[in-house]
This record gives sequence, C-alpha cells and structure tokens, in this order.
Amino acid sequence: MAGAAFSGWWTKVAPYYTKAYQEMWVGVGIMTFMYYKLSYGGKKKAVQSKPAH
Repeated sequence: MAGAAFSGWWTKVAPYYTKAYQEMWVGVGIMTFMYYKLSYGGKKKAVQSKPAH
C-alpha cells in the first residue's frame, strides 16, 4: 500500500525534482561539501581519539 502511494506521488512530483529543480540539486551538493569541510576541517573523524592510558 505504501509503495503504491509513493509511486502515485512520485509520478506527480518527479518532473519538478528531476527537471525543474535540477540546478538546485547541484547547489545542495556543493553546500553539503562546503559544510563538511568547514565543520570537520577535512579530518576523517569528527572527534579525535584520545590516547590510551
């Protein structure tokens, strides 16, 4: 039932998300990358591991 509802919804909105807003998704990807770089500074881990005592 949920699959049919999603399928019906997607057939109505797919043109907007795939064609009309195509440029927007490029911007979202760039902003996500910039947020990652600013937040984590390019580090592999968000929190550095502490040395074992």
